[in-house]
Amino acid sequence: MVMSATDVKKLIQELIVPELKDLKQGVKLLHMDIKRLDEKIDLQGARLEEKIQAYGARLDEKIDASGVRLDEKIDALRHEMPTEFRRIDEKFGLVDDKIDSLRREMQTEFRRADDRFRMVDEKIDLSLHVRERLVALEAKMAAYERRN
Repeated sequence: MVMSATDVKKLIQELIVPELKDLKQGVKLLHMDIKRLDEKIDLQGARLEEKIQAYGARLDEKIDASGVRLDEKIDALRHEMPTEFRRIDEKFGLVDDKIDSLRREMQTEFRRADDRFRMVDEKIDLSLHVRERLVALEAKMAAYERRN
């Protein structure tokens, strides 16, 4: 059985062409599905990009606000520090004054003690001198009594 070209053509058109049309339709559907998926991906990507930008903007705002608060606190410290340093300097000045006063009192007391020691030394010298004179007088009296 030999088929003629017309029979082969008819057979191809009956069997293969409908399948090719179905495949072509399937490919079109696939292209449409791919296009829809691409659109969804692009839409989700755009939404994600918007969310990222919004989070980034909020984060920038929070960082800026924190930076401003930090700057304010640093400025406040800058203003407070000289006052605190002056207060500390004043306290050190008071301590220095108390130390100087104590030093003067101690020097005065040392001078008084030196004066007292000098007076005691003078009294001891005087007592020794009087004792020496008494011993000399007693010796003279004993000699005088022996003569008489």
